[in-house]
Amino acid sequence: MTQSTEDYRDVVELAGAETVAFRRLKDLREPLCIHMLEYWKSVRGARAMPRPDEMDPIKFARFMPNLLMLQVNWEPFDLTYRLLGEDIVSAHGANFRGRRVVEVDEHKQGFGTILFDFYKFVAEAGRPYAAAGSMEYAGRGHVTFEGVYMPLSIGGERTDRILGASVARPVAGA
Repeated sequence: MTQSTEDYRDVVELAGAETVAFRRLKDLREPLCIHMLEYWKSVRGARAMPRPDEMDPIKFARFMPNLLMLQVNWEPFDLTYRLLGEDIVSAHGANFRGRRVVEVDEHKQGFGTILFDFYKFVAEAGRPYAAAGSMEYAGRGHVTFEGVYMPLSIGGERTDRILGASVARPVAGA
């Protein structure tokens, strides 16, 4: 089920409205993102994805404000927030824990749709992806950000959860 960024050019273009783009995993710069990706890889081993229950929160507790966890439902396809750290809540402008990703549109028009399309891409691809760029945070103004989004699988076949880690920094003078 591997896909390329070319398959989802429309997602990238839509996200480009906020100057967001895919970033190669080897080009990650934020220590938090690098740490989470390396941890994900170490737990995964030779498999395509680790299981959600293998991810030990003790190993990344200090990063909790910057993490999110999504539940992936396949029939019909949908995404629900299960965990949202404080920094992620700030990005969304509200706490959407327990709510569907597309419901973010109610708070910030179009943002939930962009997120849904991106997370669906990650879920279908079954491999980690990184994104970076700049955007307007609901409660903090204009920021630059970098994030890595890693699939998890209960049975090893398809994505059941997505673990995301992101860092946002205020843009000077914005």
